Amino acid sequence: MLTILSITAPIFLLILIGFVSTRGGIIPREALPGMSRFVLYLALPVLMFQKISQLDISQIIDLDYILVYAAGGLFSFVSVFAISRWMLKDSISFSGLKGFGSACPNSAFIGLPVMLQYFVDDAPTQAFAMVLIVENIILFPVAFALMETQGEAGSGLRKVVKTVISRLAKNPIIIAVLLGVLAVLTGFHAPGFLGRGMDLLAGAAAPVALIIIGGSLAGVAFSATFKDILMISGFKLLLQPLLVLCLVIFVVPDMDLVLKQAAVIFSASPMLSIYPIVGGQYGQQSYCSGVLMVTTILAFFSISIVLSLLYLI
Repeated sequence: MLTILSITAPIFLLILIGFVSTRGGIIPREALPGMSRFVLYLALPVLMFQKISQLDISQIIDLDYILVYAAGGLFSFVSVFAISRWMLKDSISFSGLKGFGSACPNSAFIGLPVMLQYFVDDAPTQAFAMVLIVENIILFPVAFALMETQGEAGSGLRKVVKTVISRLAKNPIIIAVLLGVLAVLTGFHAPGFLGRGMDLLAGAAAPVALIIIGGSLAGVAFSATFKDILMISGFKLLLQPLLVLCLVIFVVPDMDLVLKQAAVIFSASPMLSIYPIVGGQYGQQSYCSGVLMVTTILAFFSISIVLSLLYLI
């Protein structure tokens, strides 16, 4: 248990530092968007490019991994959507928003730092690249298709297609992955000074991301009900990773052990930090902020539990 805490405690300590620093005014809330852009457009893409460019091309895509990870996310989404729509009688759009929160993890800001801590010097960065593929090509389109149901017939679908294409074309991490694959194919290696500069930049990705998570939780409005928090956090933090754990043990036993563990780690991450921003487009920003805050706090305990179960693989 102490080993597990040595992995999770530093991560959530940085989240706490970000929370306290923002509440205390050391880091202005206005600075958080700029810090987020630094991570998303500079540090994290450089980290992805470095790691992907060092892989063998055959290691970058693993179909079993993609299918297992997608199955976990779709299970959470469909289950929460169905409960919300047909048992709680919510609208299709609001049910889709709840499903979105239960299915899509904070893979960049929490999942990746946890994975880097767990594997230390031999983290399977290609696992993160495949997570991005599943999220951007499968989970996000399904969620946005249902959240965009209001309006004229056909307009929602057109908006979803346009949004997905725009996300893929402009996503700096996706671009970094593609450039990393190109570097593998061409045999490109960064020269000494450039490589060392990239190392420094990449090293800032995880700690700054965690500070941002903590800062974003400071002063959030809260309007979510207990039953919704229980439902969304239960599927996101426990049922989804437990399903993925069962799949990698019983359905794809021949998958690489490290990829199995990475799939479970990413699926155990709490919802992505832009959840309140997405919810704000549908008049649910305070609701999503409250759910995000509680699930992020609960993730300290749930991730520790899930990591302790990885020995079963």
